[in-house]
Amino acid sequence: MPPRTRPTSPRARRTTTGTAARPAGSALGALAVATTLMTLTACTEGSAGAANTAPAASDASSSSGASSPSGAPGASGSATVAVSGSAAPAASTTSAATSVTSAAPSVPGAAASTPAAGRPQLILQVDGLGVATGGSIRQLPFGTAAATVSTALTTTLGSPRTTRQPECGQGARTQLDRQGFSVLIDGTRFVGWTDDGAGGRHLTTADGLGVGSTLAQVRGRLAGVQVVTDTLGPEFSSDGGLSGLLSGTSASAKVTTLYAGETCFFR
Repeated sequence: MPPRTRPTSPRARRTTTGTAARPAGSALGALAVATTLMTLTACTEGSAGAANTAPAASDASSSSGASSPSGAPGASGSATVAVSGSAAPAASTTSAATSVTSAAPSVPGAAASTPAAGRPQLILQVDGLGVATGGSIRQLPFGTAAATVSTALTTTLGSPRTTRQPECGQGARTQLDRQGFSVLIDGTRFVGWTDDGAGGRHLTTADGLGVGSTLAQVRGRLAGVQVVTDTLGPEFSSDGGLSGLLSGTSASAKVTTLYAGETCFFR
């Protein structure tokens, strides 16, 4: 009887099956590793892409905020704050400019009222002087106290100089003078004035006669004008009492000195 042997097929099948299972498991493991690596790579690239995209988005937001006047919440909101912040000083400057502009008209108005801003004006009159302040004229007729006249000169022209005139034909007088304009004082009373004219100021009568007026203007505004030539040169007188020296006797001759009341001329 031949010896019995164990069938080897089943073992062989197990072995074959086991051997076949290992390669399948290795393939799956490799696939899993590859999948893991791909996932890691994708995550890494995704993170890098997000990092690269963030500045671009920030730049886009900044660009959007700079170009949009109204702005939007977020990055563009900071742009809106910057614009609003820069606008505040501009508004303040405009307000100051408006304030400066509104104050400007008062200056010409003040300058137009009197030649020296706010200073009263001296008015020449046949019977004395007048002091114009605003719309009124204060009268200083001959006979007014010397102290009052001195104050008026100080107010209108500046502080006058005082000198004694002992050789006047009508007796000794005191003279107060300032800028080519003088008054005569007899004791303590105002008795006459004389204007020789001066640069930087121009005194006139209420109807505009003064040093520099023509003889034709004098004749047109005063009654009874007479012109004579004596030791002082051409001189005119009038019925009202206003008189003066002239540069000539023609109609275009100019008044060089104007006076009323007493004088202290040496003829």
